[in-house]
Amino acid sequence: MTAEFPHSAVITAQTLRHLLMCERRVWLDARADPSLHDAAAPEALRLYALGSQHEDRVHAATAGPIEPVDIASWEEGVAATRDLMRRGVPGILGACLEVRVPLDLSDTVYTLRGRADQLLRVWHHGEAVYSPVEIKQRSQPEEADWLQLDLYVWLLSLLQGTVPPAELWLGADPLGRPRRRLAHDYDEDRLMAALLRVAHLTASAPEPPVRIEPHCATCHWFTACQGVAQHDKRLDLLYGVSRTTRASLEAAGIARLEDLVARSPDELQTIKGIGPKTAPRIRANAQAWLENRPVWLDALPEVCRQPGWMFDLETWEIGGRTVPWCMGWCDGDGQTHITLVAPVQLPEPLVLPNGQQVTLAPDSDAAWEVFAAAVSEDSRPIFHWSGYDAAILRGSAPEYVRAQLAPRMHDLNATLKRVVSLPLKSTSIKPVSTHLGFAWPGYQDWFAAYLDYQHWLETGSLDALARACLYQRADVQSMALVWRWLVAHAPSERA
Repeated sequence: MTAEFPHSAVITAQTLRHLLMCERRVWLDARADPSLHDAAAPEALRLYALGSQHEDRVHAATAGPIEPVDIASWEEGVAATRDLMRRGVPGILGACLEVRVPLDLSDTVYTLRGRADQLLRVWHHGEAVYSPVEIKQRSQPEEADWLQLDLYVWLLSLLQGTVPPAELWLGADPLGRPRRRLAHDYDEDRLMAALLRVAHLTASAPEPPVRIEPHCATCHWFTACQGVAQHDKRLDLLYGVSRTTRASLEAAGIARLEDLVARSPDELQTIKGIGPKTAPRIRANAQAWLENRPVWLDALPEVCRQPGWMFDLETWEIGGRTVPWCMGWCDGDGQTHITLVAPVQLPEPLVLPNGQQVTLAPDSDAAWEVFAAAVSEDSRPIFHWSGYDAAILRGSAPEYVRAQLAPRMHDLNATLKRVVSLPLKSTSIKPVSTHLGFAWPGYQDWFAAYLDYQHWLETGSLDALARACLYQRADVQSMALVWRWLVAHAPSERA
């Protein structure tokens, strides 16, 4: 990835947050071709939406007279914020702060930007100043929170001529009020060190190396970075290998996939952090990448060779509980059944524009009962992907449903990881099924499905609901494809 694009002289609060997590992202955002961006990741969208919902809740519970900054463009937002500050309004919601300053000995003038959750007009050392408030859903502060507030305080000090106080609000009680209000200890040295590091990265530093971590999946450079890792055959491609374990491997002279495959499992076990179960698995994963083929580790358990039910659910938060809003299941032939939580009065079963029939349930308990009744005619295993579905069963289903279904639940993802390694970074259902030939219809974004479901509840749009249910159907059908592939290709005895 070459630095053919001029570096950006804009530094935002998000830039500083990214700096603490991944310097490579900061470099790429400033220097690389933006057309290489991935679309927004579902998890990133989910986290953004949850954060926005939390902020709205806290604003509603705490704000007195406060003026929102409706942003048609960033420039208009900056102008509106400064106008509100000049007028001396009690509070400003979503304030757009911007100052242009030099940071180093170069001729570059940097534009520093940040959008504060709230600015509150307070008395400080005998004068009225605007104090920034940052609102987070988390219960514990992070280093990035303080750095972000450092930036807001500095920008406001340049705009107001005095250094204001600042607060970090964490969590919320049942009424929406913050559980913790922490005073911010402004550290100009900390801020300047971060700003100068960004200036160096974006102006003259060489491209930082690829380091793929779990959080990378939410980054818009993920595909580009994974491509670099694949080209260089880096250890970052391996799934389930922590940063600490990767460092131990590199310290032992294992820097590439071929180095790993050259060591026996017994040799690998001598390396710190690698045990008898991990050694053959990561070696097989490296071999799968190098040879672009499945590498079998074990025989398929007999329980997985018999036909079963493929099951998946989607969840939402109600009253502090995580419960299903949609369930889908099918048998090996791929015929899918969908039950939907619908706290509305509608004809049932509901036929969607794409022909899919949907059973409606008034709440999640009733949805669990529909599913339990549908699979009660036999004792076949109920396959699901990862432990999430089983955990939701334990936490949300009526007791008699749990007793009926729990002994039949079988994690197909755990089985796949135990018996075979594929040339993949992740064993989530979407990359696994796509690798094995499943063509996903519509989107692959569970959060988009949730938004479409909410849109149906609000507007009655059957087209939106059809998209959400198509996503659910694809989830279970893709699982059926993986199961059929395992049955067809897995050895009957341990490899």
